[in-house]
Amino acid sequence: MSMGTAIRLLSGPMGRRLFRPIMRNRATIFMLHRVAAPEQDVHGHTLEQVRNIILALARSGARFVSLRDMLERWRAGETIDPDCVAFTMDDGFADQALLARQVFLPLRCPVTIFLISGFLDGELWPWDDQLAYAFANTTKERADVVLGGQSFALRLDSPSARRAALHRVREHCKQIDNSNLYALVRTIAATLGVRLPSRPPAQHQPMTWEEARALEADGVEFGPHSISHRIFSRLPVEQSRVEINGSWARLQHELRHPSPVFAWPTGRHTDYTEKDVELARAAGMIGCVATDDDYAYAPRGREDALFGVRRFALPEDEVTALRYGSWLERARQFLPV
Repeated sequence: MSMGTAIRLLSGPMGRRLFRPIMRNRATIFMLHRVAAPEQDVHGHTLEQVRNIILALARSGARFVSLRDMLERWRAGETIDPDCVAFTMDDGFADQALLARQVFLPLRCPVTIFLISGFLDGELWPWDDQLAYAFANTTKERADVVLGGQSFALRLDSPSARRAALHRVREHCKQIDNSNLYALVRTIAATLGVRLPSRPPAQHQPMTWEEARALEADGVEFGPHSISHRIFSRLPVEQSRVEINGSWARLQHELRHPSPVFAWPTGRHTDYTEKDVELARAAGMIGCVATDDDYAYAPRGREDALFGVRRFALPEDEVTALRYGSWLERARQFLPV
C-alpha cells in the first residue's frame, strides 16, 4: 500500500471517529493567496488543485464551516467538531474573486477573504509585490541596498540570484521599522534602476469593492487585513490603531455584513504584539488569525487564544491536505523528531 493510499484511508470517516480524542478541540483552517499564472510569474494554486482538494476533503468526511462560525462557537464555550475545516484567502487580489466564484461557491464551501483596504481603495499595492516587481525588472547585475542602516551587496546577474536577493531584502524589511516602508521600497526600486508604477500591473490587480459586494451577496465573507499590509510589531502603536480601525471602518462602509475577524499582516507570532491584540479587541474584533502552520486551537477559558488562531498554508497536493484536514498531522506531532 502506498503512503498516499494509506493517508486517504486513515483520514476517512472511520479514522476520524477512532482518533477524534487526540484532536482536543482542534480544527483546521487553510490559507491561500494567489491563483497560479506562470506566464505572469505569479505563484499559487490552480483552480483545479483547489477544487480537487476540497472534493478530497469532502469525501474524507470533513465538514466545511465559515471561519466566523468557528470562532463564535469557541467564544460561546462550545467544543469544535474536529472534522470542521475553514478556508481563507488573504489580501484581496482579483484572482481570489475568480477562485471564489469558480470553485468555492459552486462547491458550497464557505470561504473568508481578508482585504487590504488601501489596496481595494487604489491607494497602494502591497509592498512585497512591489519589491518582487522591482527585482524581476531590474537590468543591473549588482546593487548595494541600505536597509535600516545596514548595507547589502546584492548579486542580480541571473534569475536565481535575483530571487535570492529578493528573499534577503524582503525578509530584512520584515525586521526593521515599517513606518516608512513604502518610501523605502521606492528607494530600493530606484537603486535597482526600476520605476514602480503607481497602479498595480495586471498580475497584481485587486478585486473591486463592487466585486466584493456581489460575492458577499452570494455567501463569501470578508474580514479586515489592515490598510497597508505593514507589519504591526514594527509600527508605533498609533499607526497600528489606524491600520486596524481604518481597515475595519472601510469594510463596514463598503459591505453589508463584514466579518469581525482580523488577519495579521504576514502573521507570524513575531509580527504582532499584545498591544496590537488589545487594539483589535477594542475595535470589536472577535478574533484574529495568524499564519503559523498548525491546527486552530482555543482552550476553554483562554479568550486570548482567539487573537492568534493558527492556519495551515494550503498544500498543493490532496494527500498533504488530507493530513492537515484530519487527525493525522496531530498524530505526527506526538512522534519524536
